[in-house]
Amino acid sequence: MPISRNTRKKKNRSGNKLGSRTKKQNESAIDATPLGQPSTTGRPIVTEDVIYTIVPEFPDTDPRSKLGNGPYGSEGEYIVIYRLGVPGVQSASTEFNFDALESTGDSLIGAPAEVKQFDVSYQLSRDGDAIHNFTLSTNENHRLAAAKIQFHAKSFGHAAAQAHNLIMPFLSQLSFTHEVAITTTGRKMVEVATGICQLSQTCIGAVKGMSIDLRVSTPEIRRLMACYREGLSSCEPLYQVLSFYKVIEGVFSIRKIEREAIKEQGETLYQECERMPQDLSAILHPSDLLYQAEYFKPYVGRKFTDVRDRLRDTLRVPIAHLNFDEIQPFGADSYEDMMVVHRALPVLRYMARTLLSSVVSNGNNG
Repeated sequence: MPISRNTRKKKNRSGNKLGSRTKKQNESAIDATPLGQPSTTGRPIVTEDVIYTIVPEFPDTDPRSKLGNGPYGSEGEYIVIYRLGVPGVQSASTEFNFDALESTGDSLIGAPAEVKQFDVSYQLSRDGDAIHNFTLSTNENHRLAAAKIQFHAKSFGHAAAQAHNLIMPFLSQLSFTHEVAITTTGRKMVEVATGICQLSQTCIGAVKGMSIDLRVSTPEIRRLMACYREGLSSCEPLYQVLSFYKVIEGVFSIRKIEREAIKEQGETLYQECERMPQDLSAILHPSDLLYQAEYFKPYVGRKFTDVRDRLRDTLRVPIAHLNFDEIQPFGADSYEDMMVVHRALPVLRYMARTLLSSVVSNGNNG
């Protein structure tokens, strides 16, 4: 699930650029650790989704002061805008600008020069599904840039789910019809009654100080390292899950081979399986602890092998396979599925890094 940062203040329409620091801060040394210094850059530890919410303050005499539920939103009308993007070109952002979202989108789908927007009526299925109306707008280069929809919802979370489940299947059809890669690079939601505004984007991760610790490795370690790099580098959550899971199963595979080799020599190799720590502050950066601790709680104290097996059946297999007669597959067009994925990603990344570090430090590096 994306990191959420709530701000209660008067509307601030200026862009909030992440990573901007004073000259003195820029000249200081950056922590040469995997955590870096997100407190000085304003960025997350790794590239991931971040949500900013601006809550306007109204005087007590203003009727709007009695409305709303703060950053969570309340029942009423919501406007949701998705910025479109070309994967690999606009996948992540360094700037949170509430006003510029709609005008900075892009895609590989061109539109007639005289058309600035399209009104779309869309029905997900023929089985009595309602007809939904939304608007597609173009940029200065006459390419599709944004999708905008308005509807009734119970909260920001409910609005996000409704918009995702309507817009994403439509984008999948556009991708197939035009044979182009297309994604969303930001989402802006506005609670109409109060003006509370929420902006969600994939934010580029914190800058890390360079630390050269290169070693000769084995082919197996190189494959594991490549999978871990792919997991960190991708902006597609489903692929990230598969990449980190491959690291986890790869390390356990190496350990199995080692045990069998030692067993053939008439010896026994005892390896104590890692467990999720009870104290999450020992593994999570303070900037992540507030938002990600709840994702780890179901697994606290459990062996890595137990967590691996559980996530294999509930996450990895439904993502990797589309056997409709055997399982309920996961899909990027389902908001519920994507929330499960976002909650699992920090857990899988921690397990993958811990296990990969163990085989590297144990001398399996040539």
